[in-house]
Amino acid sequence: MSFNFKRNIKGTISIIGTSEIEPRTEEIAIELGRLLAINKYAVACGGLYGVMEAVCKGAKQEGGLTIGIIPYEDKSRANKFIDVVIPVPFSQARNVVVVLSGDACVAVEGKAGTLSEMCFAWIYGKPIIALTGDEINGWSSKMAGKKIDDRRNDTIYGASSAQEVVDRLNEIFKTKQNIKYKMPTEF
Repeated sequence: MSFNFKRNIKGTISIIGTSEIEPRTEEIAIELGRLLAINKYAVACGGLYGVMEAVCKGAKQEGGLTIGIIPYEDKSRANKFIDVVIPVPFSQARNVVVVLSGDACVAVEGKAGTLSEMCFAWIYGKPIIALTGDEINGWSSKMAGKKIDDRRNDTIYGASSAQEVVDRLNEIFKTKQNIKYKMPTEF
């Protein structure tokens, strides 16, 4: 049996978010992972706990592919739902690798690390979808519907449910709406 990534996977979605989640957010993240797998998206993430583990758990429930970019040399430190572990032992420097691994980026809650990943996604022209809602806190709720700066014409898309996130991703992939941004010569 062979696995053909291009045939079996529509795209890779970088999942960014908090490592400390409440039970309701965990339920939403598991549902997001399930829906991503059902819709033939691979999951790339920081490979550890919280949102990362919950989304990967949901993806694995539906036979999805999960990729963890962990900040350690020891691959065994990844959460148990990771299929492919990529060690990038440079602490928060791995954030850019997480973002570049995906065709689009989905933020779920998050603290400073998530904000940095949203900024990298913005700079590298990745579509960004931020989960919002009454029970969703952190940077995803704060940044939904906003622009980080004026180098892009779009905004960070807001989505109030896991299904809305996947609907937006399907729309982006269907219409080839991915933003291709050239790196600036200066920051």
